[in-house]
Amino acid sequence: MTHRKPLILLAVLLAASATGATLAATAPTQKPAPARMDANGDGAIDRQEAAAHPRLAQRFDARDTNKDGRLSHDEMPRWHARGGDGHRGMGRHHRGPGGQGMLRMMDSDHDGRVSAAEYQAFFQRMDVNKDGFIDQADREARAKQRREEWFRNADTDKDGKLSPAELEAARARMGTRGPQPMPAPAAK
Repeated sequence: MTHRKPLILLAVLLAASATGATLAATAPTQKPAPARMDANGDGAIDRQEAAAHPRLAQRFDARDTNKDGRLSHDEMPRWHARGGDGHRGMGRHHRGPGGQGMLRMMDSDHDGRVSAAEYQAFFQRMDVNKDGFIDQADREARAKQRREEWFRNADTDKDGKLSPAELEAARARMGTRGPQPMPAPAAK
């Protein structure tokens, strides 16, 4: 399954490159509701529009926190908080660390939007050899950078070796991410 992650990353980056600059240039101050639900394009979903989506219609009153008869963007469920519940386009393979989506990883100022500058910075970070493309060599180089960074952070006494205590402390800080110890060889 891990061999799919680079392909998914590449697909997301290619899709974002086609629309990233346009979205950043025309980003409204308030995010509109998803287009397929907001049939009249007014930035909110009324009861009639919600009726076309049975699960949303069923929860309409609970979601309408200000009781104005319309669901604004803030009253709609967030795709990044839903995780792997089967929401189209954002399954378990699209989540990054901590269940966050790829777009959240690109959003360096955490304003909920990815600007052209944030996208460019993310692309530059992924394009390790700076040839203007993300390819297998970049993927391998980036993986090596992450492993080296993990090791530097884990090697607290900076002696170039990890003691069992340093390894356990690093694994406790980072969960199970990072290099895993090799299993002991089976006795013969």
